[in-house]
Amino acid sequence: MITDGILKETLAKIKPSAAEAEHLKSTAMEIIGRIDSEAARLGFNVHAIHVGSTARDTWLRGKRDIDIFLMFPPSTPRERLELEGLQLARSISNDYEEKYAEHPYISAVYKSYDIDLVPCFNVPDASKIQSAVDRSPFHNQYVLAHINGLNDEARLLKQFMHGVGVYGSELRTMGFSGYLSELLIVKYGAFLEVVKAGANFYRGLVIDIEGHMDKTVEHPEPLIVIDPVDPKRNVAAALSEQKLYEFIDACRRFQRAPNVDMFFPPTVEPMDEPELLEVINDRGTLLLTITFRAPDIVEDTLYPQLRKAEESVVRMLELHEFKVYRSGVWSNGTRCAIVLEMLVWSLPNIERHLGPPLEQREHAERFGTKYQNAYVFGYRYAVDIPRKHPRADELIRAKLTSCALGKQVSESIRQDFIVLSGPAVLSVGEGIGVFLRELLHRN
Repeated sequence: MITDGILKETLAKIKPSAAEAEHLKSTAMEIIGRIDSEAARLGFNVHAIHVGSTARDTWLRGKRDIDIFLMFPPSTPRERLELEGLQLARSISNDYEEKYAEHPYISAVYKSYDIDLVPCFNVPDASKIQSAVDRSPFHNQYVLAHINGLNDEARLLKQFMHGVGVYGSELRTMGFSGYLSELLIVKYGAFLEVVKAGANFYRGLVIDIEGHMDKTVEHPEPLIVIDPVDPKRNVAAALSEQKLYEFIDACRRFQRAPNVDMFFPPTVEPMDEPELLEVINDRGTLLLTITFRAPDIVEDTLYPQLRKAEESVVRMLELHEFKVYRSGVWSNGTRCAIVLEMLVWSLPNIERHLGPPLEQREHAERFGTKYQNAYVFGYRYAVDIPRKHPRADELIRAKLTSCALGKQVSESIRQDFIVLSGPAVLSVGEGIGVFLRELLHRN
């Protein structure tokens, strides 16, 4: 079958070689040995374990990430866990960066691998977690116990999700996590079975592999996949409705016409100025771009703030009778941008200001006294007044800082922001051309 050939071709490209797998495994064991030895030397009651896709043998060729968890007794005070955990983690490499999730951890480089060293509480079961990361060892145990030789099927699903742009639960992407993709393989038994099921996914679908969902907990997310180790948790909580429906569409397209390009799509070429001008002129729209310095925060903090700002700006524009056709947010770590494709960006110099209903005689007469040119418009008074901001870019410059923007994004915008029009957006920074192609849905 054509599909079998496509899957074999794909797997040959994505499955790590025996040598690559052995080198990664031995590196992980070496780090664990060093952590355990250092903990014993310092008298810390800690041991290290290897978790994540590289521990579960569901990782893709070329992946250079290793997750090591430092297991502390549950009775350890949080301050001590952080202090001793970071001390142990720093002992692995001089090339490291301290990062923050629910509590601090170390991201280090060791023998060309990117190592995340995360302190956690070694709780007896997932119902007794003290921090969110405490679940990860249980996730590891569950997948190892239930993957049943379907590791390569999980690899195919992950690569497929990569190829169609829905893989990654970080808040920039809001797609499928690695653990979620592995659970779908456990549930349906094979990549093609996930595709078959995925083509019929719908908003509100509940997948409960263990049949233990806590029904006292409400899950408003578009897809609900109950964590096999925690009946209260939705593994798909980070998945956006957009990415869910993109996955459904991709599954249907693969069923209709299986194609290796869905696993390995061509590199997206950035839009250049001539193409962007052609697109804008053909569509008759206008691009407005708000750009500002990227605040020094991690992506999972930045992107929710950017989306909050985007929604607030769109709401402000439409409240003032401008019309936004589509919008999106972008950052390359140095600059940020809120890009708006405008259907209506210029309005007449007058606007109608509505007064009270005529039934409210006292208020209506006061309005008529204030505005000598007031007239009856339906059941209320109205008056034509000069429009303060007849252009969308003028409104943005005047009112942007009054929008709900998120703490760090607001601080950055208050320091300085620029509103660009049309193809000037291409000057924002490297990577914006690729973003524009995706935003404008240009093949």
